[in-house]
Amino acid sequence: MKPSQFLLAAVVTIFPFATEVAAQSESATNYLWKQCNEDVLELHLDPEPFDEVLGSQFSMALEEGKARVLIIVQDCSQYWIDGEDLGPTQHAHVWVSIDGPQDVVTVVGAQHTLPTATWFSLSAGSNNPRDREARMASGTGPAPIDEVSLDRAASQRGGEVALSEDRGYSWETSPVARPAGVVGVNHVVYVRDPLSRTVVKRIQALGPVAGPSEGTLEVVGGIDPSRLIGTGTYPVSVYSFFPIWARATLGEMPSK
Repeated sequence: MKPSQFLLAAVVTIFPFATEVAAQSESATNYLWKQCNEDVLELHLDPEPFDEVLGSQFSMALEEGKARVLIIVQDCSQYWIDGEDLGPTQHAHVWVSIDGPQDVVTVVGAQHTLPTATWFSLSAGSNNPRDREARMASGTGPAPIDEVSLDRAASQRGGEVALSEDRGYSWETSPVARPAGVVGVNHVVYVRDPLSRTVVKRIQALGPVAGPSEGTLEVVGGIDPSRLIGTGTYPVSVYSFFPIWARATLGEMPSK
């Protein structure tokens, strides 16, 4: 499938998806669509600090006794919320895996769709003030970040995120794994809003994936506000989507 066909497949499925989610929950407040280059960094860390953040409401989905943590870094050339073009936007997210349904909801245009994954959001950042303002109403408003840089060199993949003047992180991998086909993914992400209420965002994405490529993450000053991923060096597995198309609903209240 050519890139133009990926884009068509992503676009033509937006409206049925929006209708379906609206039927599930009348409290959904925002709908977004974006086209990005994306690196996904996967770490496996001591679960105890994450347990304290999750509390009794959620249960971590451990892998060999470790917390599975994703850092998602996106450089988006197109970004829309509720039909409004907000311009190029860069994002950085940190999620930890929690228990949830693992059904397969087929993504149109994908050669293979992964089982649904459920996450708790530890932090979210955006360099676009319009994006931050638009998402604040949904309870999923990200914090300001300075800049994202993604390197798609043929022999080495890497990137850098400047969170603030004294905080940030960078990563590199070598060699780079070959693309493994067009993959569809579904995520359910729980977020605590500023009033400590839990809201949900549901994400569906499509793109050609390369990876995993093994590499190293260097952190300065901590990644998330709670410093669960503090200053230091970490082994990571990196998956790259160049590009990825994603659509999501934001701010749903969880089903009872």
